[in-house]
Amino acid sequence: MGSLQHLSSRRAVARTDLAALASSVDKRRYVCPDQLDRRLDQLLGDGPDARLLLLNGTGGSGKSAALREAARRGERLGYHVVTLDGRQLAAAGPRLADVLADLPGTDLLVLVDELGHLGAHAHALGRALLALPDSTRVVTAAVEQPHGWVPPELAPLVASLRMPVLTPDQADRVLGNHGVEDPSARATIRAWACGLPLALVLGAAAWVEHGADAIEPGGPVLAATADDLVGHLSGLALDQLDTDLLEVAAVAGWLDERLLADVLPERDCHAALTTLSSYSFVERSGSGITLHPLVAHAVAERVRHDGVRVSDLVLRIASHLRDRAIHGDARSLHQLAALSEDPRLRAGMSPGHSSTLYGDDIRAGEVDEVGRWAPDGLGAAVRPWLQTLPASTWRTPTQVVRHTDGRVVAAAIAVPMAEAAALVRADDPRAELVRPLLEYAERNGIADRVVISPFQLLAPGAVEEDPSVMALRNGHTLRRCRVPNPRFDLVNEFGWSDFERAVVADCGYVEVPELRREVRGQEVRTWLADVGPCGLVGLLFRGIASEHGITFPEPRTQGELVLTALDDFHDDAVLAGLPPAPLGHDPRYAADRVRTWVRRLMMSALHDQPDLAALLEQRYLTPAATHDQVMRATFLSRATYFRRIRTARDLLATAADRVGAPL
Repeated sequence: MGSLQHLSSRRAVARTDLAALASSVDKRRYVCPDQLDRRLDQLLGDGPDARLLLLNGTGGSGKSAALREAARRGERLGYHVVTLDGRQLAAAGPRLADVLADLPGTDLLVLVDELGHLGAHAHALGRALLALPDSTRVVTAAVEQPHGWVPPELAPLVASLRMPVLTPDQADRVLGNHGVEDPSARATIRAWACGLPLALVLGAAAWVEHGADAIEPGGPVLAATADDLVGHLSGLALDQLDTDLLEVAAVAGWLDERLLADVLPERDCHAALTTLSSYSFVERSGSGITLHPLVAHAVAERVRHDGVRVSDLVLRIASHLRDRAIHGDARSLHQLAALSEDPRLRAGMSPGHSSTLYGDDIRAGEVDEVGRWAPDGLGAAVRPWLQTLPASTWRTPTQVVRHTDGRVVAAAIAVPMAEAAALVRADDPRAELVRPLLEYAERNGIADRVVISPFQLLAPGAVEEDPSVMALRNGHTLRRCRVPNPRFDLVNEFGWSDFERAVVADCGYVEVPELRREVRGQEVRTWLADVGPCGLVGLLFRGIASEHGITFPEPRTQGELVLTALDDFHDDAVLAGLPPAPLGHDPRYAADRVRTWVRRLMMSALHDQPDLAALLEQRYLTPAATHDQVMRATFLSRATYFRRIRTARDLLATAADRVGAPL
């Protein structure tokens, strides 16, 4: 009978089922973001009138976990919880009125996950909610809430929340709750996850499975985990998605129809952007879209394995961004800097993704705090720049970098030379910091696309907390300075650390000894950067091209280039080799783009001279035309013909030089 001893009864213990155990584990591991915590307390309490809480956010941002947390809180408070899943409802196809019928008369908490999958049926859900008791609470979750699904009658009861990323402290708690005990491993996973809850969970699982040594930035474990993340978010493997579109979005960082049509001219850009927007890890951003940083990184790593392919892709994107940045598109300038492999350029103008910092205008209550960052005495010179401005003003507001908890950690301002000169003429208090810079620029003939930076300040300890704060500050300030393709930057130095000074020097700035001066008892220095006649856009573009094996000749004015293109208008090889031609495309496409550029310049320069425009078109744009043929066709004498040709060419070249910097 000894072989049956294992059947003997053990001490009776209280047991629960697996569902209860899973709920307990989920509760123990979950960390609720502060904003969501407040919203749930308000919704489930007796205070505000809100009855519907609409949660939005990308896949993996914690929406489903938030609904589970809402259910636990509702049960503790005595609500009858009804949980619905939009995917299952859409597949089963029941009438929503039937689903919500025969519910008990007690307080109800209705939770709807993946509401977007209901499509038009979401409107039926909204109508069904109208008949529920007034004590009912509703929480829905979707990547984007279906437009207009909430009936107008319920609009006063609606509150919305975009799922926030987790702070570093919250991310540490999540990792600790999932068994990651090593502080260095936590830091690595936290930086990789960018505050995305699902990424933190997958990173923790990778650490538990492979150990701390395998969790390295850019290592194979985190790369494979990123693939798992894509699968969780999309339900498909990375290879099953439209990789061409993902690659463009990942490399460019931000994508709209214009960029897509230029980089992939053979695609239907509207349909392609619609396809991308349907992926749950894609977010709308203005008129374009962005990938979640982890997905973008996973895609970009795959692209890099094919050197030729990634080179062509980067060059196509860089050519498009150059054309936009030259005309003042500040976002394109930062995207262009992000394509460079030079860490100095990226550090100065292309801040990486931060889950806790963002750029913003200064607020009225922050003036004294920022003023205290300046050395004693100089705070009084800085404060006039910190005043908040009315929305209608043409002045440039001071820019700050703000933490998601509301703290300001950096401040700076950059203004066009004309704005600084206007302050000096008006004897404005702000002129104290910029008058010597303007006088220096005038003495040295510096007047071409000049940026004046009165100050750049950091809160104590800001760099130690997040090294990307300088790049975020500089990039955001440059975006708002309203100087397209700047060439010169004059920036005042006071209150800087050795680290800040080293970063500025690495970016090509040199101190101007004659501008070292004393202001209000404190030493102020000024640094100057001259990026050359091609401007900052040209510097970035030429740097990216050289990284991919393309060397441009010395810069030429756009007037010279348009006349060269005019003379060889029908030679694809010549046109494709000119600086205005987009890189990475086949020669015929690149040449056609240059021809379009020439035609647009002709229309702009000679719109009021139709006879001269017609003469250029007959001579240069018509295949195989000669001077003699055009002279005979127009019945002009030789002297008159060549005088008009020269006049038309001069007008065209002058207009081209006015349009932009040398290329």
